[in-house]
Amino acid sequence: MKSKLILVFLLSSAFCASSQTFPLKLRVATYNVGHFNQGWAGGFRFMGDPNSNKEYKAGAAEKQLAAWRQWISQESLDFLCVQEWNQYFDYDSAFNAEKELLQPFYNNIYFGKAHTWIYNGIATNYKLTNLRTKYTYGDYYALIGDLKIGEKTITIISMHIPWQEDWHMPALHSLIEDLKQYEYFICFGDTNSSDAEQMGFREAGFNMANGGYQGWFGTSGGKMTLEGRQGIADANIDNIITSSNIKIMNVSAPRTGLNDLDHLPVIADVVITD
Repeated sequence: MKSKLILVFLLSSAFCASSQTFPLKLRVATYNVGHFNQGWAGGFRFMGDPNSNKEYKAGAAEKQLAAWRQWISQESLDFLCVQEWNQYFDYDSAFNAEKELLQPFYNNIYFGKAHTWIYNGIATNYKLTNLRTKYTYGDYYALIGDLKIGEKTITIISMHIPWQEDWHMPALHSLIEDLKQYEYFICFGDTNSSDAEQMGFREAGFNMANGGYQGWFGTSGGKMTLEGRQGIADANIDNIITSSNIKIMNVSAPRTGLNDLDHLPVIADVVITD
């Protein structure tokens, strides 16, 4: 009798766990990492004495690596979506960025094609399927994957919208139209867009982390630093956008000491509802 009761308890516990899949809260972030070099392509560059030996330069890169690694560990993100990644952390190609920064924390790491300036990725311990990329103009693209939870498919996107005048608005409008096809989605990236332009996401019925119910968060770190401001209109270019059935809360765009002269991350809790 006792063994039967234990079996019933285990089965009921399993049923309850499966029936309580939703709502599901995830801690997520988008971060344009600026090639680990404040926005300049090629990776972290040693800016000290040019006559310094190779070992000294590698030591400087290791210190920067440690700072990035500590930040990633501290944030404990379920999804870290990046733009302007670099294959090698440093200009001298001594350290593989994925191996040093992402593999210690994430089992599933997905990247699109590496271009000189544009390189998008998704790091998570969840498994994504149906990985694909969609290009807009030039080297700009969205990396897309499907997250299966129960019977639901949540589309995860890491994207970068062009800043170039002829490409910008067509690419932005194309993204908004693409997002309409997904029942559930979380879209991360650098929109390169003004505040007014980004309101197009809300007009389409989506939720936004930046420019949502908590207001705007400056992420163009260099521009704000130059003007001596904590926030400024149209400097809120990085965002997390979700379908209306995914709620966003606890938004922040902290200074990290890592890429503050280029971009700041946007971090949020997202809640996937029934």
